Amino acid sequence: MSSDKLLASHWNQVAANWQTSGYSNPILAAHKRSVYAQLMLECCGQAAPALALKTDLFAEAFSEEEFLSSLTWSGSIVGIDISNAIAATARETCRARGVYLKGYVTCDVSRLPFRNGCCDLVLSDSTLDHLPTRDDILAATAELARVLSPGGRLILTLDNPGQITYPPEWLVRLWMRLGLAPYYIGVTLSRRQLRAMFLELGLRIERETAILHYPHPDGLVRGMETLMRRLGRGHLDRLVEHAFHLSERLQNSHLRCLTGRYLAVSGVKEAAD
Repeated sequence: MSSDKLLASHWNQVAANWQTSGYSNPILAAHKRSVYAQLMLECCGQAAPALALKTDLFAEAFSEEEFLSSLTWSGSIVGIDISNAIAATARETCRARGVYLKGYVTCDVSRLPFRNGCCDLVLSDSTLDHLPTRDDILAATAELARVLSPGGRLILTLDNPGQITYPPEWLVRLWMRLGLAPYYIGVTLSRRQLRAMFLELGLRIERETAILHYPHPDGLVRGMETLMRRLGRGHLDRLVEHAFHLSERLQNSHLRCLTGRYLAVSGVKEAAD
């Protein structure tokens, strides 16, 4: 079976089992929504794109962490996912939330069924770090750049391997082999590799930063929030919110690439000569 079919099968299986393995963290979810909404504002301003592409619909399908509902131009977005189950669930969940995207397409991010230069904007939030190899990341990003119009913008976030709590690759592989990871965790790129990839693909970097400043493992942070909410019975929620808000101030410090969970880069496609 080809790698894309294997990945599609994996994510279909994750979707089928997610109702029993999922978890809810409303305070962290609200924080993530606000951080991504602010990133969109800083990179795109208030102007609505004629057509935008959003990779990966897992959050839209199953999570309170989706940020498309905070965008006034969500109706210009076509969402894609390699899993037909996730894409279908995302459509239902978004409609229930009053979010109506322009379309939902099941496809491989490395083989987009769209013509060259058709999109003004591409949003790819922690999608490509679920691919098996760094060559896969480059191939997928090349596809995203292909569908961008000249002057169009790609906003990409990836796991930050430079964060001080980021686990070594062997530990991630062991975690998955033991069946402790809820879904496949791929490789990622360093800040230097990410910059080099953008430049190689003709994407002029406008902004780069690191976002969501809390430690690995993700389950520890989620567990701490759940514990605080249960023990405090709502009275400690503001304290938890404030802690997340304070941590995000590290984005404006020289330490941001040591503390941010994700690298975030915005690049503009150069016009052809």
